[in-house]
Parts: sequence; C-alpha cells; structure tokens
Amino acid sequence: MYITFSGVRSKMRLQVNPHSSIPLYAQIVEQMRNQILSGTIQAGTPLPSVREISEMIEVNSLTIQKALKILEVEKFIVIRRGVGAFVSESINSLNQNQKEELLKPGLINIVSHARELGVDQERFHVLVEECWSAQ
Repeated sequence: MYITFSGVRSKMRLQVNPHSSIPLYAQIVEQMRNQILSGTIQAGTPLPSVREISEMIEVNSLTIQKALKILEVEKFIVIRRGVGAFVSESINSLNQNQKEELLKPGLINIVSHARELGVDQERFHVLVEECWSAQ
C-alpha cells in the first residue's frame, strides 16, 4: 500500500509504504531530500505543518517530527518556532559532488533491497532506467 500526498503550500509529493523494511521516517527524509536537491521544492518554500503532513499520509506526527528534525540537522530545512518549516536557502550552494554524496545512503538501501530480492545487476540497471524515464 502506498500513500501519496501532494502539498498545498508546496509541490511536495510523499509516497510512503507502511510495509517496507525502510522505516517511515527514513522514507519521508529520503523523498524530501531528493525533492529539495532536484529543485522540485525550491529554497525558501514553506512546508506543510507536521499535523497537515501527518493527516494527509496517515503517519504519526512524531514520525513526521523525526523526519523534519533529521532534515534540519542536515541543513535541508530551517524550522522557525511558531512560524513553520522552510526549505533552506543554503541548499542552492551545494555542488554536484555534495549532492551525489547525499544520494548515496538512499542508493545503498535500494541496492541492498534489490540484492535481498534476488535482482541481478543488469536487471537492476533496467529498472533504474525505467524509473528514471517515468519521472
């Protein structure tokens, strides 16, 4: 089961799989990180509130808070008490190598999962190409 949410205040799209071996907070962090790096969510963009995200993707608000805290520590977002969370302005200053380094942990998880499922490297590359083309 996948749950998708497209934010009202931003173009954020979240799709969580409660049956995945990857924790929900990690799924959220990875997707938000990728959307920020790709420019789908622009620097300075206000994010929906914890409550809004929690209700829309049917995930406990503490899980959302944990994901946002990780993104704040990684400097992807800035949380202003009483105002909300915003995509960090400094994110635009990352160079290509830094962006690629940020992608590696998620890629490692995906490769590990593919190996666990018995997907060989050639087929994995085909799947990546299909997913890349679908975006």
